[in-house]
Amino acid sequence: MNDVTWGGIVPSVALIIAGGALWWWSIALTVRAYRGERVPVWRNPRKAPGRAVASRAFGAATLTLGVGIAPWGQLDAPSWLVPLLAGSVAAVFLLIPYFTAVVVHNRGVETP
Repeated sequence: MNDVTWGGIVPSVALIIAGGALWWWSIALTVRAYRGERVPVWRNPRKAPGRAVASRAFGAATLTLGVGIAPWGQLDAPSWLVPLLAGSVAAVFLLIPYFTAVVVHNRGVETP
């Protein structure tokens, strides 16, 4: 592997994966805390365990750092494409898993 790979893509991918794993773990902890109850979608859950909140914060920060240090400048693409790609990575790793997990959990909970 050359210097560009070790200095650019490998650390950013490692941080993105680590941040995504922490984020997904926080979702699992929160959903488990709401066993038998609906998880609020558009606000912070009141019963979220402290480690879920910390994991969510560190996961989001780690993933953001990974996306930020990615070698986007090496792409031979228009300048508007770089923020679009960075936002897409964040959406795939943060937003889609969260909403999917909450919707699947809430569908399994009986409404009184």
